[in-house]
Amino acid sequence: MNMTASYNILQCTPYQLRFQVMKPIRLDELRNHFFCSKKHWNRCTDFSIPTLEPKKNYTISFKMQAKSCEYSNQPVSVVYEDSFCIVAFKPAFLLVHDDGHHTDTLQGRINAYLDSQKWPYNAQAIHRIDTEASGLVLFCKFPFFQPFFDHQMGTHLIQKEYLCIVKGILSSKHGILQNPIAKDRHDAKKMRISKTGKPCSTLYTVLEEKSNTSLIQVQIQTGRRHQIRVHMKNLGHPIYNDPLYGKIEDSRGMLLQSKQLRFHVPFQKDPVTVISPKDPRMILE
Repeated sequence: MNMTASYNILQCTPYQLRFQVMKPIRLDELRNHFFCSKKHWNRCTDFSIPTLEPKKNYTISFKMQAKSCEYSNQPVSVVYEDSFCIVAFKPAFLLVHDDGHHTDTLQGRINAYLDSQKWPYNAQAIHRIDTEASGLVLFCKFPFFQPFFDHQMGTHLIQKEYLCIVKGILSSKHGILQNPIAKDRHDAKKMRISKTGKPCSTLYTVLEEKSNTSLIQVQIQTGRRHQIRVHMKNLGHPIYNDPLYGKIEDSRGMLLQSKQLRFHVPFQKDPVTVISPKDPRMILE
């Protein structure tokens, strides 16, 4: 993910990228550096120089993109922001993006916030968390760099850490759960453990125990749908208030929080780590 070895970045604005290449590079190689398909590249820029020569300055001008109508004027908690991306805290019961039935979404709130800052593009979510869960969600602010973040998501380079409260006291305070996960053939809303499912890995550590409930820290190395929920259910300790794999006990929502994200941003060697405050819901009672 280190772009800095191939370029000397002179300026990056919402409208153009000025840079100097360190060695000869073809246009298709340049697209690959940004993980851009030819279609995406042509949608975002008219830059078409076939071969770039070293020690020369080049400018990629960006095409303006039509904005969507997904806006919500409800307040949004921005935890991290730079020129390329934004990380926001999603409260429980709020959708990440529009499902055709709700006007208030986290993406809508982010877009309204960016519009108030005179940012010329809509943001797009790089990943989702369950509606009943809370925590950090990463958005790309810049259409040109969307494939850069999508590549990290698709290749599991984005590291995620969660907190959750589960039912019961775990016999082992540390563990790795590696049961493959597949779609449930009997319920389209659910996933299940299956020998023919996709491989995945969930690392957990018990942080606290109280009143037959446990607060655990979880790291996922894959990111399958409902991965933590299915693995904890299979372990015999479903997440508290999980409406699909457990039982709703109260009105707090599913007690699962996306606590930490670690990812790369363009032209920066070291990854960014974003940590959210602990959700007040994640207190053992």
